[in-house]
Amino acid sequence: MKKTIKIAFLFILAMACVTGVQAQGRKIIYLQNYDKAPYHFGFMLGANFLDYNLIMKEDYQNHVYTNFQDLPTSVGSSNYGLAISEENFQSYQIINVERDTLNRLMRSIPRIGFSIGLIGDLRLGEYINLRFTPTFSLSEINYRYTLQINQTDGKKIMTAGSHNPYLSCLEFPLHLKYRSKRYNNVAAYLITGVNPKLYFSFKKKNQNFNWLKNKTGDLALEFGGGFDFYNQWFKMGLEAKFGFGLLNALSDDQVYFYAHPLNSMKNKQFQISVTVE
Repeated sequence: MKKTIKIAFLFILAMACVTGVQAQGRKIIYLQNYDKAPYHFGFMLGANFLDYNLIMKEDYQNHVYTNFQDLPTSVGSSNYGLAISEENFQSYQIINVERDTLNRLMRSIPRIGFSIGLIGDLRLGEYINLRFTPTFSLSEINYRYTLQINQTDGKKIMTAGSHNPYLSCLEFPLHLKYRSKRYNNVAAYLITGVNPKLYFSFKKKNQNFNWLKNKTGDLALEFGGGFDFYNQWFKMGLEAKFGFGLLNALSDDQVYFYAHPLNSMKNKQFQISVTVE
């Protein structure tokens, strides 16, 4: 008990010393009435990391497909060192599906997208705001499919097919922002809300086969937090947020082999942003 009292006393003493030092070093308070305005505007720049939770069909490895046209056209090219034609093709199976979010040339660097948006902020109370941030995002998602291709001569060929389209997206996030009390020119905050999305997917340059098709619309639940820094002319923020898709993003209009083993997929996204308001 005595030891606990001593530790508590030393902690209180240390906090008192820190408070005294901080009081001596207090800065000029900028934009003192900024958060009292009924509304304000700004913009956002961010880097995003988009991925999907893939929900597979049961026993998808046991399904046998016999449509040669479902295969990517590059399977028969020299890229794989194979010579598969419709004449010697018999069937194929999808043995494995995995996420490949790393750059092939530099395996330690994840694929990063970017986001740019406008900010509209409405004051609801002393420490709570409603924020609307229409955003344009560009991301790249990647999959790798391991195929077992059977030929009429009985030969089995194993190969990996990649799938990596770009996705452009219009986002309309609506967040509640809860801000802490300012300390000098810094304030912390938390955000939570929903993000309706409108997707537009397109091929990479020189990509000559189809890909997984996303539904046009999606909805994500988001939460995160950050810090606001006040200066003489504007308020700058540093923010991190997570988003989790609530809907199945896999389109019902699927033709090519990429969709065969999938039951559904839901997006997940991490984003780091800088805001200026």
